[in-house]
Amino acid sequence: MDNIERAIATSQRLKAALDAEVVRAQGERILLRKFDVEGLLARATMRGEFNAEVLRLEQQLAQHLKDAGSELGLSEVTLETLARKAPAETAILREALAEVRALAGALSELDDLNRRLAQRATACVRGYLSAVTGSSAGYDKRGTAPAVTASTFSGRA
Repeated sequence: MDNIERAIATSQRLKAALDAEVVRAQGERILLRKFDVEGLLARATMRGEFNAEVLRLEQQLAQHLKDAGSELGLSEVTLETLARKAPAETAILREALAEVRALAGALSELDDLNRRLAQRATACVRGYLSAVTGSSAGYDKRGTAPAVTASTFSGRA
């Protein structure tokens, strides 16, 4: 039963990490609104660290579940097979994993929203820069010079 308890503890640590990341992702909107480049870069670094931590926790959880299956004499480890051997512990594990799934879904939705907000901010900045700088008179997007249309004006009719 030691390994299933470790799996429960690991799933609860995973839940806590996701919970904290959801809060940070909600705060990312403020950084986007303020065009806080340094804050967004720091946030990206924090997300990378979060991703590494989640990967480590997922690997630990998988190992604990595999070890729990071996400890309980199971050839296949699922929540259903674990529930037959350790129903109380499996109920706790099932609840923790359900919370992890819910938080992962919420984080995914926040990431989609933040991605759309970032795209809008980028479009806004590009529009502003285009308005301020105007279009290039020297070269077009392909690097070729635009055709110059010459006109002549004569005062005689």
